[in-house]
Amino acid sequence: MTIVRAKGFIDFVEDELLSGTWIPLYKNLNAEDKSIDGSLYSSLAPKDDRSYMSCCGWDLLLGDGSPSIVTCGDKVWYEQHTSKYIPLVYCRTNFIGNRPRYFEVSQELVLYLRLYHDLKNSKYILPDINGNEIEVIRYCDNSLEIRKSFLDAFLSAKQMDFLSYFECTFHHNEDLTSSSKIENDLLRYDCFSSNTSYVDGYDNITRVLGKKLMLCESLTEENTSPTALEEAYEEFVVGGDSHEPVLHTCNPRELNDYFGANPDAPHFLTPIFFSRDVMQRYYNSPSEYEVSDGAIYKKGYWHLKIDNNHSDFICVFLGDLGRDIPNSEQKYWRCFNIGVEGGDISQTNFKRSVLGQFADPESLDLLFKYRFESFQKAWFENFGWYLFLPLAPSDSHCFDSLHRLTKNETKEFDNQILNLVKITIDSINVKSIKSIITTESSGSIKILNEFLVSQGSELDISPLLGGVQGLRSSGVAHRRGSKYEGQINRLGIDEDDLIAAFDDILSKFISLLEGLKGVLED
Repeated sequence: MTIVRAKGFIDFVEDELLSGTWIPLYKNLNAEDKSIDGSLYSSLAPKDDRSYMSCCGWDLLLGDGSPSIVTCGDKVWYEQHTSKYIPLVYCRTNFIGNRPRYFEVSQELVLYLRLYHDLKNSKYILPDINGNEIEVIRYCDNSLEIRKSFLDAFLSAKQMDFLSYFECTFHHNEDLTSSSKIENDLLRYDCFSSNTSYVDGYDNITRVLGKKLMLCESLTEENTSPTALEEAYEEFVVGGDSHEPVLHTCNPRELNDYFGANPDAPHFLTPIFFSRDVMQRYYNSPSEYEVSDGAIYKKGYWHLKIDNNHSDFICVFLGDLGRDIPNSEQKYWRCFNIGVEGGDISQTNFKRSVLGQFADPESLDLLFKYRFESFQKAWFENFGWYLFLPLAPSDSHCFDSLHRLTKNETKEFDNQILNLVKITIDSINVKSIKSIITTESSGSIKILNEFLVSQGSELDISPLLGGVQGLRSSGVAHRRGSKYEGQINRLGIDEDDLIAAFDDILSKFISLLEGLKGVLED
């Protein structure tokens, strides 16, 4: 039975150790019944002199390798490592008092791989560019292991080999005298038996002791990267039309630029066109993404420059698609890629990205947000309070996700009407207005209208604000009925073209802001 168990451990050492996805840095092999004791340990080892493979003994013991003061006669000096074999896991036992030992991962390893220590879940992780967590190191009380691809990258960067030490002792009462050994450049061990068991109830032992070597790869940029340097890149339509498209990769290293690279390839700044509904993913998740005038941000991870000022489509430069977003995101954009004969970027984007000039946004949703924020600032500077109360943090998504319709769908139209009403009508600062004028009115629109009259303004806000408020009350937020039909007729809405209808409402709100700004000028 003991021979079988020892043979199984040897098979593990020969066939599995250092060959799987996970590499043990430390592992306790003790059995509860004390019939087995032992452990796996590891260290970095110099690659220039591999004489350590001439013996089976461990070159570094648990607890060794920490910084220390060294004395020799009258000389005293500090050594960062008291051994040429560097541990990746430090066994902390050198405490004063009754403190239990524990293991610490080398901070050099953690810092180089840019790992985050998830204490709650006992692991070290690396968030990738798209927000997915890669588990790199995981541990429990009796073991600690690292993902092989990340260890390989660190070894390449350090230009040191990796030694895995193993020792496993099997206690038994069988009369065994056999022994075996392996001696080669990458694996060395002795397996022997004796009658010197140190565990009560057992007379004999069979012990396997040795080490296994994993060589570091050459020092190159690719080898030292824990993730693949050569990522996959999608192809996008750079010419032709939807029936006969001309495709080209967005890999920046295969594009033309202003320095003469790849002269026969499309330029880095080749505009690529997408249907506007590509934006739905980002509008629908405002806690994860932020859409601004000219960019999309995945909060904490990546951002992509876009031209969202064109009325018919979204435009992105080909090189930006390859440089700024991961392949998984490129695949998403590829689904909305369209060919546009004679298409070009918006005038706003041309002035900003090509001429380096300041330019107001063109798209009505972006223009409304820009005018709204500048109006709010100007109003506060003049009156000391905001005409439209700032949204609470839980409602800020209403402003962030306000956008022109991407499809002619009632659901999207309703959502945007709700957003617009909450930003404006529901947020009218009635309390501050009443501190200036005396009124018996109760509706916020009427109170605002009376305030404007008191300021000498002839601006009539009731048709627009009342119409949109009625639209929300009679259909968007409740069951539709005859009142809703009256409201859409009042606003001149064609239900077969809701995109144009909401554009018209945004345009009227922009004009309203300009009219309200006249109060400040007066």
